[in-house]
Amino acid sequence: MLFSIDGKAKVQVAYRKDFERRRNNLSDRDFAAIKHELNQVIDGGECHTSSWIPGRNWKGTVYEPIWHACNRNDKVAAMFYGQILYQVMIERPDTWVYGKFPHARGMTYFKQTYSIA
Repeated sequence: MLFSIDGKAKVQVAYRKDFERRRNNLSDRDFAAIKHELNQVIDGGECHTSSWIPGRNWKGTVYEPIWHACNRNDKVAAMFYGQILYQVMIERPDTWVYGKFPHARGMTYFKQTYSIA
């Protein structure tokens, strides 16, 4: 479950058609492996900044197929990676809040560990 920092529930990835087009360039196996890796990373903490997760060099990592799916375009691959992470966060059973902050290029996600009554 995912909410923006201003409390709006998010139920689908932005620029859905672009996401689906790029997703079609990834095998189901690669997509599942990327989602599995992201979920393992997310399970390991309560705060994650998207641009810090995959590192700078994706060669030989689970994230490399994203780059190939985006015709080896670094900028497009970074955006698609962000969309995949966003989708993973939406699908999670726990609640996360995200926002854009000046400390990083990507989005930062915070696990909501309490409810406001």
